[in-house]
Amino acid sequence: MPTTLPLRLCALAASAMLSGCLVPERFNARITIHPDAAYSYRFNGTVVDAMALLKQHRQGVLSDKDHQGLAAEAQKLSEEPDVKKAVYLGNARYTLEMDGSRSAGEPLKLLDMFSVQTDAEGVMTITAKALKNKEGSNLAQLGIHVDGTLQVRLPANAQVISQNANVTPVQGQSSYRWNMGRLDQRPEMQIRFQP
Repeated sequence: MPTTLPLRLCALAASAMLSGCLVPERFNARITIHPDAAYSYRFNGTVVDAMALLKQHRQGVLSDKDHQGLAAEAQKLSEEPDVKKAVYLGNARYTLEMDGSRSAGEPLKLLDMFSVQTDAEGVMTITAKALKNKEGSNLAQLGIHVDGTLQVRLPANAQVISQNANVTPVQGQSSYRWNMGRLDQRPEMQIRFQP
């Protein structure tokens, strides 16, 4: 494996809010946009500490000290305001539940995978980070397999400029859904708000 893999993994998965290199694996994520352009989000699932998994891959096993450190990280994560639950499961994986809200225009980076940003013209972009093929294959070699969904609910005054959802709303519903089964699948949506 290339010696720069740890740097790529951290660049890929490091989060400003969460320490370590956490990659979402099996999850349900939901973003609910409100008529005033404020929004709330929820993430529930498992995440992988990519650096710990890399170490396990190289050594064949994580030491007791490694497991204790990862369990301590779960405790630290639990102290973050938006983190409702963080439990170390073993095998470099955590159960993670997050729930938070942001005011209009306030950005969100969730596990450095999903982001919400609003530009100067008021266009809100909801997206997932794009991975290069090599990054995705490096993570797959470590045994990280994505199986998740992202759901975005919009208010009636939101106008969709562009989107690439797997499932779009039917009459009477306002939800878009992406089924994410590979690291290279990239949800993307742009919306603006009608006065």
